[in-house]
Amino acid sequence: MRGIAAVAAAAAVGCGVFSGAGVPPSVDAADTVAHGSGRKPLPRPYEMRVAPQTVHPGDIFTLTWEVSAGADTGEVELDGRRFPIIRDQGVYTSVVGLDMDATPGPTQLAFRIGQFTGSRDIVATAREFGSESLTVKPSYTDLAKETLERVELESVRMKKLWATITLEKLWREAFLKPTSGALGSPFGLRRIFNGEPRDPHSGLDIKSPPGTPIKASNRGRAVLAGNLFFTGNTVVIDHGLGLYTLYAHLSRIDAEEGAMVERGDVVGLVGATGRVTGPHLHWGVKLAGTRVDPTTLPGLNLAR
Repeated sequence: MRGIAAVAAAAAVGCGVFSGAGVPPSVDAADTVAHGSGRKPLPRPYEMRVAPQTVHPGDIFTLTWEVSAGADTGEVELDGRRFPIIRDQGVYTSVVGLDMDATPGPTQLAFRIGQFTGSRDIVATAREFGSESLTVKPSYTDLAKETLERVELESVRMKKLWATITLEKLWREAFLKPTSGALGSPFGLRRIFNGEPRDPHSGLDIKSPPGTPIKASNRGRAVLAGNLFFTGNTVVIDHGLGLYTLYAHLSRIDAEEGAMVERGDVVGLVGATGRVTGPHLHWGVKLAGTRVDPTTLPGLNLAR
């Protein structure tokens, strides 16, 4: 899709209902055709809803449209990222994420469903991330040449994986906490390893004894089951629509790469492989390449 935001800026969206942070529940706008674009505003009346209504950097949120657009798919563009829209049980749906480094304040969300386009502002509420200092083996901060080459190859592989979007929603139930145990380091922490600033913590740590079973958070396909330098024994599950969950530092991998896994299937055991200070599960989520907080996964209840 080329230039959704530019097209949407030229075409005001039809009268509708929008439940979103910083936007009144009912917004009227003139319907105008974006001449020469081949696109036009959604037919009126229609509803577009966002849940939850308050959005922070690192959050996952869901958009739904109730409209007859005569198409099966579409696309959302937000902060330079693109997220698919599908028709799910008669309603157009998109699962969208704001990266942890998104700037607080309003940002334009543009969308296309078939030949129709529109836009709205999403207001990101500021979120404070803490910091922590950790001490690890020097070999995990001062990388040897051959190790650096390995890390670069793994980085290319992961970027390609995160950029792959399955245009199908593979899950139906709420996401679940993948293992028992208390929560450890939260998402977004600014981290200092051996006195040097490093990338922020892009997941959630769960403290569990070695050998504790780790379950798939939801149905999907295991697209990676192997060893990576920083995350050790790692499993990645593609849930569709650009949504991936990652399970790292495993002592044992039980998932088979390429195979479907069901919600609650054991994919491995808690361990201490890779760059760690002790046994735990690092649970990460990527959504169309954005770094998002696992605690905002659809339907998740950490109390269970």
